[in-house]
Amino acid sequence: MTVGPAHGLDALLASAGLDPGEGVQIVAAHRLTAIAFDPSLPLLVMASDSGAAGATLAGRHARSGAHEVLVALYPASHEVRRLPEGTTHRLDELDDAQLGARSWFIQALDPFENLASPHGMAAISARLRAPNGCPWDRKQTHRSLRPYLLEEAYETVDAIEHGSSGDLAEELGDVLLQVILHAQLAAEKGVFDLTDVYRSITAKIVRRHPHVFGTVEVDGVEQVLANWETIKADERAERGKAHEGAFGGVARALPALAGSREIQERASALGWDWDAIDGVWEKVREEIEELRQAASDGDRLHEVGDVLFALVNLSRWMKLDPEEALREANHRWLMRYRGVEELAADRGLDLGRMSLAEKDVLWDEVKAK
Repeated sequence: MTVGPAHGLDALLASAGLDPGEGVQIVAAHRLTAIAFDPSLPLLVMASDSGAAGATLAGRHARSGAHEVLVALYPASHEVRRLPEGTTHRLDELDDAQLGARSWFIQALDPFENLASPHGMAAISARLRAPNGCPWDRKQTHRSLRPYLLEEAYETVDAIEHGSSGDLAEELGDVLLQVILHAQLAAEKGVFDLTDVYRSITAKIVRRHPHVFGTVEVDGVEQVLANWETIKADERAERGKAHEGAFGGVARALPALAGSREIQERASALGWDWDAIDGVWEKVREEIEELRQAASDGDRLHEVGDVLFALVNLSRWMKLDPEEALREANHRWLMRYRGVEELAADRGLDLGRMSLAEKDVLWDEVKAK
């Protein structure tokens, strides 16, 4: 970006009535798709050298140009001022060429109007928790919010598997709300805030990808996973958790199938695995036979667990997710039963009075479809 001599930028700031000491963002128009900026701060969009503001850089946004990014973050009717003349325009009246040809001043949004930014959501969550905020939100704690975090995570998975892109965007927003609420609760106690959450995950991702952000070379996914587990073990040791062993970081709150897969993937990364899938198949057969021979309820419970554990390992060898497989089986059964109900209703049949054999006829008809 070329902004000319210092007094040229000073003149633009002066014509916009901006005091840099109070905070301002300055971005070249052609970089708007690649820069994360905060609409709750004033934005000075500088003319691009090329005179255009199209998608010339790898973007952080789903939008393809500067104008699309801006109308996603600001109301379409938001006023922007052309500099240095000071003439005003509605944002939806401009296009990439106009944005790239001149310099523009975009007034900051009120935090509660800043709906397309995490900063706006953080302001809203703080308002909900304020003394005159929402009684329900004010009474929440980290522990009381646990079921909602799990629920939103599962609804997001369901949107991935069965929903539309719009459904997924909505459910990801619900998950993000949970993150922001937990950060707000911690901020009120002076423990951490959203900045610490961002910093923690960013540092972790960079640290665990030395083959991307460092000089480590890898020859495939398996080595990436092995390095990942080694780095995690080093992190646990630094935090004084090495005594928990290689499996100390497996989340106790994980659903059983997901936890089982996590354990077995970690064991494999540590070299504790079968040489070939034939051994896994044999283990499944062995565990099923032991279940057949179990004589007491306690023994049967034990052996059912072993069968499930072996099946999870088999699915891992097949590169399948057992949690997804069971969810799909549940969904498939429910859809087929709804089909049975519809067939019965269409034919004037009372499912409650039908025998199992009669219901199976309808079931097989639905399944055949």
